[in-house]
Amino acid sequence: MNIIFRSLVVATGVIYIPTLHAEPSTPSPSSSVQDPTDTTLLATSNQNLTQLPPFQNGHFYLGGRLGWAAYDGACGTSALDCTDDTFGYGLYGGYQFNSWFALEGGATSYGSPDARYSTGNASAEVYGGEVVVKLDYPLTERINMFTRLGGAYQYIEKEISTIQGDSSSHEWNLLSSLGVSYRLSQNWSVRGEYQFIDGIGDSSIGQSDSHFTSIGLTYHFNQQAPIIEPTPTEPATRYVTIEKPLSLSAQTLFAFDSTTVVTNQSLDLLVEQLTSYPEDKVQILGYTDNSGSEAYNQRLSEQRAKAVAAYLTEKGIDTSRLTVVGKGETNPVASNDTQQGRVQNRRVEVRFDTTINQTLEATDAPNETN
Repeated sequence: MNIIFRSLVVATGVIYIPTLHAEPSTPSPSSSVQDPTDTTLLATSNQNLTQLPPFQNGHFYLGGRLGWAAYDGACGTSALDCTDDTFGYGLYGGYQFNSWFALEGGATSYGSPDARYSTGNASAEVYGGEVVVKLDYPLTERINMFTRLGGAYQYIEKEISTIQGDSSSHEWNLLSSLGVSYRLSQNWSVRGEYQFIDGIGDSSIGQSDSHFTSIGLTYHFNQQAPIIEPTPTEPATRYVTIEKPLSLSAQTLFAFDSTTVVTNQSLDLLVEQLTSYPEDKVQILGYTDNSGSEAYNQRLSEQRAKAVAAYLTEKGIDTSRLTVVGKGETNPVASNDTQQGRVQNRRVEVRFDTTINQTLEATDAPNETN
């Protein structure tokens, strides 16, 4: 029987069993494909989750709104016909100092209420400007509740059909509002709002309370691009035909800074292989990256190699078939100067001393950063 050492290391053209210092994440489902002619493992692609960062503190914003204005008591009791709810529109802009405080100003046309009386007809044009404090309270990553409080300058021009010329009113009133905003993208948000102004007008043209319900679209300047974070995934299952050397791989074997083996599909496949071929003997070698002291890494590599051997023994593999060696931080398969390289160097290699020609299920080495 030919003696073939079959190292489970991707960097050398075969497959490795990595052991990570990070906590394992919950894997997501992955699909399986079969290609009996392929002699290499296909790469697993990570799913990406786009997350919006919070709006930048200290930025300007500009928006427009459309809505419906209603005037409480505008027509009086003597009106034969009254239109006291009208279409309105406006612009607004402000400066967002932090996540909860902004100063805002705006200008709005509140439409043209009118009424018909026995003595003639009356109509009005209502315009307003406001300077307010806007206070936000986040409900979720994208949804905020807000209130606006401040002063509203109202200009009303009234025309009566039986009187020559127009009369007008202009004064400041108290404005209050309550609304909800929803973040659409990096720069855009939409908001719905109910606004109340108490007692617009004066004694010369009449007074009424103003209600305005609107929806607005806002553009926020100078915002960061969305954060793209890789989602840890379970490696996709592949079916490969492997002649010499035989290769198996597993994903995370240990929890953070632990020597306890996590139940692992590739280790179970290794047990199945060793059970099917009782003449197989294997050498189990533990490796680490260069994080921490050399003595600590040596001890950790030995403990993890022993843990894998203990796992195989518990599954019925005789200890006489297993040789355990701790290699510490020696023989890196990638650069320890990068995070991905350190992930690849934290591994356990299993070397066989027999030749097998068999189609086995294997899994890709994890493509994750910690």
